[in-house]
Amino acid sequence: MKYSLGRVAVWLVVYVASVLGFLLLAVVGPVPEPRPFLSELGVALGFVGIGILAMQFVTTGRFRVIAPVFGADVVLQFHRQAGIVGFALVLAHPVLLIISDPDYLQFFDPRVNLPRSVALVAVVPALVMLLVTSLWRERVGLNYEWWRATHGVLSLAVVFIGMVHGIQVGAYLGELWKQAIWTAVLLGAMYLVVHARIIRPGLMKRRPYRVVDVREELEDTHTLVLEPVGHSGMRFTAGQYAWITVGDSPYSWQQHPFSFSSSEHDDTISFTAKELGDFTATWGDIPIGQTAFLEGPYGGFTLDADSAGPVFIVGGIGVTPAMSILRTMRDRGDERPAMLFYGNPTVDDIVFEDELRQLEQDMNLTVVHVVEDPPDDWQGESGLMDREMLDRDLPDDRDKFEYFICGPEPMTDAVEPALRELGMSWRQIYTERFEIV
Repeated sequence: MKYSLGRVAVWLVVYVASVLGFLLLAVVGPVPEPRPFLSELGVALGFVGIGILAMQFVTTGRFRVIAPVFGADVVLQFHRQAGIVGFALVLAHPVLLIISDPDYLQFFDPRVNLPRSVALVAVVPALVMLLVTSLWRERVGLNYEWWRATHGVLSLAVVFIGMVHGIQVGAYLGELWKQAIWTAVLLGAMYLVVHARIIRPGLMKRRPYRVVDVREELEDTHTLVLEPVGHSGMRFTAGQYAWITVGDSPYSWQQHPFSFSSSEHDDTISFTAKELGDFTATWGDIPIGQTAFLEGPYGGFTLDADSAGPVFIVGGIGVTPAMSILRTMRDRGDERPAMLFYGNPTVDDIVFEDELRQLEQDMNLTVVHVVEDPPDDWQGESGLMDREMLDRDLPDDRDKFEYFICGPEPMTDAVEPALRELGMSWRQIYTERFEIV
């Protein structure tokens, strides 16, 4: 995958134009008499805020045409930050209006209009719940399945109330054609959730998979091997990921994203996971023959055919997409040089240790193990990955390689700037923050 500044610019222009289009719709045609500045600013922020929240249904990382431009990790990080901005703007909308004119409090008065007041009052806790559960899900003790369900419901509710509120007020959306466009755009955004939760599972149901093996890599790490049932399977590019549902029906709250760990050329599809949450803790108990469903492939964490070679900087189970790429390179007889910096807390946490040793013999691969707490006789790198360690071990022609970072957030946050300090271009660096739950 190569990042392109031109394609990035195009998508950013499309995004900004889409968000500001909500404001443009309001000011085109007849508009009400000007009000105090704070009132007009509050209205403008409300339109922009609802535009950002509507675009949140697009920037979820599950669109194949977007992720290769920015990388799935960047898209999801942008989704998070944009959500915070949208949250602030939507809340600023009533605050500024009330500061400008306290009479706007009547919108929240149930004696004036009960349905309207209930809906508008409900928006505030819904927005707060969206923000809190997204940023601090683990701290509040919400598991992934419940978070994913509530996130979708709350998002739909907030945007729906915003859509109805804009039409009911009618100050800037009084004309029928404006209301039609307003409604169509917001319903289209909301449809993306319905498509993801209802239509896509229906399509997945026609292409089931069967669990043919569950391999124990380590005591707390397993590889799930799937084969297609009644169809040709999924063609993916090494480094991509898919959403997995294990069970007799794809209509399940239990759906999680995992990187492929198998080669593109295998007849089966493999995923490897460490026990880091409720779902992955069950992998060792999944019976052979169990039905599973896949949605994908997604992501652009992939090696370009004309690249000089990959350098992987991974931590823990973040090694899985690197293994997929390395196994594919081996199967193709790819002679390009490759490096793997693999960080783990202890030597006992190294996954695929024997296979990595064999891959070093079979292909042009150099593996650098970095152990945080090494044994006394350890001869390799120790501690945490940092600029000095990378500078010490990277080859002299380091500027020719593509760099793939995958692992816990503290590691990725440290390695990205370290590579930039060593002279790597942002176009050479691809990151996936690997957090399986």
